[in-house]
Amino acid sequence: MSRSFCDRRSSATLFFVTLSGLLLGLSPAANTQSYAGPQPTTLPPPIAAPADTPYPGTITLLVDISNVNDRVFNVHETIPVQAGKLTLLYPEWVPGGHAPSSAIAHFAGLVVTANGKRINWVRDRVNVWAFHIDVPQGISSLEVNFQYLVAIDPKEGRVSSKFADLPWIFTVLYPSGHFSRRIQVAPSVRLPEGWKFATALEVKSQNGNEVQFRETTLNTLLDSPLYAGVNYKRLNLSTGYHNHVYLDLFADKPADLEVTQEEEQYHRNLVTEAEKLFNSQHYEHYDFLFSLSDTVGGEGLEHHQSSEDGTVPITSPTGRRESLGATCWRTNTRIRGTASSAVQPICGRPTTTYPCAAICYGYMRA
Repeated sequence: MSRSFCDRRSSATLFFVTLSGLLLGLSPAANTQSYAGPQPTTLPPPIAAPADTPYPGTITLLVDISNVNDRVFNVHETIPVQAGKLTLLYPEWVPGGHAPSSAIAHFAGLVVTANGKRINWVRDRVNVWAFHIDVPQGISSLEVNFQYLVAIDPKEGRVSSKFADLPWIFTVLYPSGHFSRRIQVAPSVRLPEGWKFATALEVKSQNGNEVQFRETTLNTLLDSPLYAGVNYKRLNLSTGYHNHVYLDLFADKPADLEVTQEEEQYHRNLVTEAEKLFNSQHYEHYDFLFSLSDTVGGEGLEHHQSSEDGTVPITSPTGRRESLGATCWRTNTRIRGTASSAVQPICGRPTTTYPCAAICYGYMRA
């Protein structure tokens, strides 16, 4: 019995000694000597900086916004390419934005093909707005398809069953290495059946609900949003052949498009006074894109040849719902170059003079 007890004691001692050695080997001190820790991986090569050189060929772009019920914009591009490495960029900065755009979170379903065969793409490991493609020999163009998933909440996504705000800047991929003004694009849009539209882009042709616009530069396209909707009215505020200005009205209800002569005169005065004040204009034509909706959120963003404006209807103290024209000049007609609005307390009567124009029509900067 005594010997057996000693044997068991020796075996237990040996077990604990072995276990202690293993634990010691796993200690931080031991690891420091045998393992150097995680090491940084090599960063991907930098994306080519944009240069003031023309991109060869013209990108064709079709944005299908007809699926307003599901809030999905379907995008198809044909991009001329040459064999070799190509990087496609999704716009990182937007007009009026003060930080990189979060719209990339709504980008989905990217598929690239050539000659009917799928082409692999790799997302940059550092720049989430960049996608790398190895273009095979013999390929002269890529077919690019993806979706822009509009926010379900109309107040956030600005799309409803009766109105849609299309920011082209969220629906395009473009090649790196060139200034945006040196990339040519032939854009088009497919609208819901029966919808009207307005934009600063020049129309080339229209076939049913599909509209083709004249070829333009990428930077002009991205700065020329499109409004579309069921109920639409356009007011011509031009002062002559040399100064074309329009007020494009969209509303949930046809009655909201009503504009009195007095309300229209306020906007005509705005254009006339600005022309007298600045004695110049830096646009070929200008479109006020204005929406009045109980469901779609408000907007106020200035562009080179247009502005995005929108608000909810105003209810008078007597409970009467104001027309779009009244709401427009009293609340939210925002103009490029100023954060002010064309409001009655500032602009006063139709005979108001230069100070009003300076505040309300400040996009005509010298």
